[in-house]
Amino acid sequence: MYQQVKFTSQNSQISGHLYLPTATTQPSPLVILCHGFCGVKELLLPAFAERFANQGYAALTFDYRGFGESEGETGRLVPKLQIEDIHAAIEWAKTESNVDSNRIALWGSSFGGANAIIAASQSDYIKCVIAQLTFADGETVITGEMSAEEKDKFLSTLERMRDKKAKTGKEMMVPIAKVLSDQQSVDFFNQFKDDFPALTIKIPFLTVWETINHKPVEALANLNKPVMIVAAEQDGVNPLSESQVLFDKANEPKALHVEEGATHYQVYSGKHFESVVTKQLEWFNQYL
Repeated sequence: MYQQVKFTSQNSQISGHLYLPTATTQPSPLVILCHGFCGVKELLLPAFAERFANQGYAALTFDYRGFGESEGETGRLVPKLQIEDIHAAIEWAKTESNVDSNRIALWGSSFGGANAIIAASQSDYIKCVIAQLTFADGETVITGEMSAEEKDKFLSTLERMRDKKAKTGKEMMVPIAKVLSDQQSVDFFNQFKDDFPALTIKIPFLTVWETINHKPVEALANLNKPVMIVAAEQDGVNPLSESQVLFDKANEPKALHVEEGATHYQVYSGKHFESVVTKQLEWFNQYL
């Protein structure tokens, strides 16, 4: 079970769910869970939040501004603003009586893992970080399989779209699956879109530009906190190689767990979830 909570990021009200341990009346260490690309707090995250709470950790899930129940321009994904939302969650946690404000961790999955790495590098209040299924450099993920000519043409198209938006305020809006278009994601959206209408919104195609310029690997030099990287061996969204780059660049103490045989979305349930969440709890038990 969870409590509904609200906090403010800039001028937008952010909606969250706070999961609390039932076996204690004392303030608990907190894990702030940062969801992935265009996700909402009710999708994929509850299993992790519930398990963390069952093991003595408070857990906060929330919708970034513009998504789910939070305020803001619907579908507008800007990494800098999402990172501001994470900092707002940290500030909220520092005043929450159920939370031990000296023991806060960030946990992020996929796009949220990239956000968590950057936010943690900017905050003195974070004790440790777990980033799962994420990427080191958005440009590599988006354009890595393009030829030099294809990449130049693609980037030029994005530049023209940015210029048009700056001049006219107009831009192309597309379904989420048109941006996150790998087969694993297409299958995922088809499976859950009827149960989660938030997955059917349209987003600016220029979200691709934001992703290309999202480079959490560049924040690792300033991240002097324990960081665990979790990867899926068969990840078709953010390849295993991206997690390896993050791990190689991270400061000690650090860990890399590769979930053998798992695809991007299989980590959230079943045997792969059990394997991954066990490793993550060991990390929190040691560093949080």
